[in-house]
Amino acid sequence: MLLRLCCLLLCPGSALLLGDLVFRCPPCTAELLALCPDVPDFCGEIVREPGCGCCPVCARVEGEFCGVYTPRCSSGLRCYPTPGALYPLQDLLMGLGRCGQRVELPEVTNGESGGFIKASPCNFSTQFIFLQQQLD
Repeated sequence: MLLRLCCLLLCPGSALLLGDLVFRCPPCTAELLALCPDVPDFCGEIVREPGCGCCPVCARVEGEFCGVYTPRCSSGLRCYPTPGALYPLQDLLMGLGRCGQRVELPEVTNGESGGFIKASPCNFSTQFIFLQQQLD
């Protein structure tokens, strides 16, 4: 078994197969949904739990803490790290971001880099927002 796993990790082309196995969520069955707690009446917007969760939960509202492992922000909002944070991605992993109005930035292009902003400590926040928009 261990040898087979090592082969999968080391064989060219197996990364795609392994990636498919790792990131595929199980289906939300009626049995799983029946175990979900009731959603409070005061929810402005209902979304699914983060990750592979099936249960409905309240979306985060403007100013609320958010991050990778929290429910997503309400429509029109986005989870942003604290401005000037030393480690903005760590803030998001720890749920220390805040839901704020979505800021649409003009697309920044550079003929040599194919549209990506070159790395610089001075524009990390701009890069983060730009890359996050590309993933949406």
